[in-house]
Amino acid sequence: MAKGELLLEVRAEEIPARMLEPAITQLATRVFEELMARDLGPKEVETGFTPRRLLLILKGLPLKEPDREEQVVGPPVRVAFKEDGSPTPALVGFARRCGLEADQVERITTDKGEYLAATQSIRGLETEEVLAELLPKILREISWPKSMVWGDGYGPWARPIHGIVALFDGKVVPFELFGVESGAQTCGHSILSPRSFSVRGAAEYRRKLAKLGIEAQPDERRRILSQAMIAAAAELGGRPVEDPQLLDKLVAICEIPGLMHGSFDAEFLELPREVLIASLRDHQSAFSVEAVGEEGSEEAADENPSRLLPAFLTVMDRADDPSDRVRVGNEWVVAARLADARFFFHEDRKRSLEERGGDLAHLTFHEKLGSYAEKAERLADLAALLCRSLGWEEQEAAAAQAARHLKVDLTTEMVKEFTSLQGVMGGIYAREDGMAEEVWQAIYDQYLPASTEDPIPRGRTGMVTALADRIDTLVGIFGLGLIPTGSRDPFGLRRAAQGVVRIALDGGMPVDLDLLAAKAARLYGDKLDKSGEEILESLRPFLFDRVRHVLGLSGFAYDEIEAALAVGGNNLPDLKARVEALHAVREQKEFLSLVLSAKRILNILKDSQEYDLDEGRLVEPAEKELFVAFSDLKNEVEEAAAAGDHEACLRRTAELAGVLDRFFAEVLVMDEDEELRRNRLGLLQAIHRVVGRSARLTEMVVDKAEHRARFGD
Repeated sequence: MAKGELLLEVRAEEIPARMLEPAITQLATRVFEELMARDLGPKEVETGFTPRRLLLILKGLPLKEPDREEQVVGPPVRVAFKEDGSPTPALVGFARRCGLEADQVERITTDKGEYLAATQSIRGLETEEVLAELLPKILREISWPKSMVWGDGYGPWARPIHGIVALFDGKVVPFELFGVESGAQTCGHSILSPRSFSVRGAAEYRRKLAKLGIEAQPDERRRILSQAMIAAAAELGGRPVEDPQLLDKLVAICEIPGLMHGSFDAEFLELPREVLIASLRDHQSAFSVEAVGEEGSEEAADENPSRLLPAFLTVMDRADDPSDRVRVGNEWVVAARLADARFFFHEDRKRSLEERGGDLAHLTFHEKLGSYAEKAERLADLAALLCRSLGWEEQEAAAAQAARHLKVDLTTEMVKEFTSLQGVMGGIYAREDGMAEEVWQAIYDQYLPASTEDPIPRGRTGMVTALADRIDTLVGIFGLGLIPTGSRDPFGLRRAAQGVVRIALDGGMPVDLDLLAAKAARLYGDKLDKSGEEILESLRPFLFDRVRHVLGLSGFAYDEIEAALAVGGNNLPDLKARVEALHAVREQKEFLSLVLSAKRILNILKDSQEYDLDEGRLVEPAEKELFVAFSDLKNEVEEAAAAGDHEACLRRTAELAGVLDRFFAEVLVMDEDEELRRNRLGLLQAIHRVVGRSARLTEMVVDKAEHRARFGD
């Protein structure tokens, strides 16, 4: 066993899957930070968890704290001495506590005045002593989303604790937590191998658990499960339907990563693919299996889209199922759940979406913002406005139709049962009702993108309706003053704003977001507490924060984003083009030189009023040269910017770098002659306006010394 090893295992009743990873992260972080603060930092940190145990292994810990000296502050000098200069009881007591004589105490000056102090040598504690102090404290303070109290008032904690292994170099670290004493005893699976056994360190702990089929490392359980699922699905002629979140859940609800595969009646395959997947995932935590073509290749989508097989895969927290009871029990439950889903589907199909539209009047969007029926009419108006403003008139009728039916599936039995199918079921039912492809796809895709990895909705109709839906929600909630703060965002407005940004950027939609938000505010009538302008003042920076986030994820530097945002961000595709242009030219020597000149121009023009430029009053060769160069490129720069060719705009503008450098080297801008000074300021003002056409270059970060070192000037 390596020296300096801590093995900590806390066994409890089954902890909910969603709580495990945050808990072990808290535990490991707190222990590491506390040990580092006491110069006891480990060389290696390993964590693990199962539903019934949290595991922390530290290696390379020092065997004791270093000895140290500490200055102890005592009483103020004014109370330490009597009038005759003899020590008071306060001084005598302080000196005695420090192991000193009264005349050995020193004086120090602090912000509060003159005090007595003593320097003490403190022996570092053995690491075992430190751990015995820290571990129970940190374990008690783990923050759980929900906790409980049990027995004689033990807790609060996520679940009752059954046992604790705490070993430092094989020796028990003694402490007590909620009535449980730490020791060297653990056990296997609570049902299959409950007998306790002792361990002396991490290696033996892993070895003995492995003999019982238990794997404490979630990453290893994930690997085992994933490989087993792929192999089992391949034997059936298919593959598991990809679902990383479900796999994470299965990993967290087992400690023996055993695979269970079952089947169901093929008649259930008449249900839509999405319904089958949702039923198996939500009710049984099971993966669906989709067919693949011969030799593992995907079947042609037009002829036979990736269809589901009448099979499912899940974890069973045991290595085998000798009596087949686990499989039979799961199949019985799956059959019942799928029968329910089929019933809901057929019940929903008795009425078309058009017929269900009236039900939205009885469904509240927000108590102050009215019903979903009112929202549907607002969305139809917004979608039509968007189509007209973008020149997409051909999609206007389809977008209005999709908008009116966008939320109708909220009234269906299927969505009440499977909330994850919101939008999806509406799209399926719209398709079954014979609505145009662009309409049902818009309904189906309305919640895309839900994450940074998701695609945006298909087609123009889908993009328009999804954008209108999010803007309506943002304006409505912001109009009530319910702006997200910190981590609190009950209406999912950050996700909605990110969706707006992604759709506009990736969809190439040059929509004026201010005008769209103002229109959305007017459509609410008198329902809002804030004026349109007040809403925009708070909504605009909120959206821009999402812009920064999305563009940052795309690999653009913060100064590139800020420089582009500084000259406007309403037209998001144009904004992205300007950021891309900055990214493309930022390493060019002339451009970097131009940035430095732009910063110098801004400093000179600070607090200056506007001045006219008179070519006839240019007297120095360098300023005449600058004027000619500026005049030659001004129109080209303006035209390139107006056409959206921002890289050409920036590269052409960078051609001013050399003449600007000469101008500043040879011309005194703030000349004593007032006429010369004003004319030169006017020239710089004209240049400043053109240089900042695509981006505010002064936001770019360029170190002057680094620039000189790189380019030798």
